[in-house]
Amino acid sequence: MQIKTKTFQITPKQLRVLLTVDYYRRMKNTFIILSVLLVINIIFSVLQNRFDWWLIYFLGLIAYLVSLPLLFRVQKLSSTLNFQNRYCEIDENFFAVFYEDGSIIKLNYSHFIKVIKKADYYFLYITKAQFHYLPVAAFESEKDIHRFDLFLQGKQLIKLW
Repeated sequence: MQIKTKTFQITPKQLRVLLTVDYYRRMKNTFIILSVLLVINIIFSVLQNRFDWWLIYFLGLIAYLVSLPLLFRVQKLSSTLNFQNRYCEIDENFFAVFYEDGSIIKLNYSHFIKVIKKADYYFLYITKAQFHYLPVAAFESEKDIHRFDLFLQGKQLIKLW
């Protein structure tokens, strides 16, 4: 298997949007549960005609969790290499990233702890916080995407089903 992607780039703003959407998607159930509990507690407080101070703390917690993506500073936390034009070469042994300034990163698949695939991109995680971004649009064909998916599934980095 030898796959070479097209040249691609992501801006800090685009990466921040991707991370924000991913955060809200992961926290959706938590927000729903917290909102339902808050509404129930407000109703009980109104019906009992009393004021609970802990509701303000609870509301503050929800506000903090909702506003957390606003604190993401992608440009400060990421290397400038992440925002350069680059392309990838993928084979059975290595995942290589070639940057426009001549830098090369060559990783063995054992360095990846997990891969998350969304409709438009892959996040290839090296640590819990550090990942390589690979857009699906960078692949030359659907066949290359399918081969890459099957290869990642074979390495137990991604679950397709």
